[in-house]
Amino acid sequence: MSKLIPFLRHLDADHFTSGEEIAERLGISRASVSTALSHAEEYGITIERRHGLGYRLNRPIEWLDERAIRAELAPASTFILEVVDQSESTNRALLAAPQHGRVLVAEWQSGGRGRMGRKWQGILGGSLMFSLVWSFPHGPAQLAGLPLAVGAALARAIDAAGVRDIGLKWPNDLLLPTGKAGGILIEMQGDALGPAQVVIGVGLNLYLPEGLDPLDQPIAALEKHGLHLGRNALLGHILAELERTLPRFAAEGFAPLRSEWEAHHAWHQQAAQVHMPDGQTLQGIILGVSDEGALRLQVEGQLRLIHSGDVSLRRYTA
Repeated sequence: MSKLIPFLRHLDADHFTSGEEIAERLGISRASVSTALSHAEEYGITIERRHGLGYRLNRPIEWLDERAIRAELAPASTFILEVVDQSESTNRALLAAPQHGRVLVAEWQSGGRGRMGRKWQGILGGSLMFSLVWSFPHGPAQLAGLPLAVGAALARAIDAAGVRDIGLKWPNDLLLPTGKAGGILIEMQGDALGPAQVVIGVGLNLYLPEGLDPLDQPIAALEKHGLHLGRNALLGHILAELERTLPRFAAEGFAPLRSEWEAHHAWHQQAAQVHMPDGQTLQGIILGVSDEGALRLQVEGQLRLIHSGDVSLRRYTA
């Protein structure tokens, strides 16, 4: 992939570019151009090839641009932004050297993942895949509800970008009526009493090519549900919301954000199964979340509070 992106940057959707022209720009052979571009469809990119004219993208790609992203942030933003073509995992990269405010954004992740080790499948040019580091002074005990606070900030930015039906599923998924649109992965380093260096990873589907096979559940893209911002502007708006939300969460916890999260709750009053780490399965009705971000589940007339950990939440039909 790292070798494909430089070739794709020489193409657009408005006119054909010859292999000879690309080869001359990059100082390589035309055969190398042809070989590299032959792998584009493996990453969700369709290229029209026409003899005598060259190559053309079937849809434009808005490549990530640090300056365009920064333009959406406050002038006094503390974020340290880095954009790269490829990363095995932006979360892993930041965990190796956590620095408060550092943001790593990748065009492509070769080893993207979600909660419980699940693979995250992105689309080159059609996804946002990024991570950021935030320091919390009081350790893990302070962080209950953090995935939900992040979800509320993401939903706020996405809603403002025109996607009115964005929903949240406890504890870390973003949903559209047609499927999953994104996810949040939070990992941390630090002592039990603090401070904690937290890496917040986010993956979002902006565009999905036809015929893409989902990994384990239906998936959806923001573009089909009203998104009117490009990749750079949307990412800038998301980062701006996170930079406003994270200090508030650090000072006040999740409670002030609870009503906002529940306003986007996609599974409110739905029957669901919770698969616990010890193999136990609970069935009940989802009543919302607590001030600490725990799931409120009514099980046989009794209220149970489920804390995220390594639990799995699925719809349930009697």
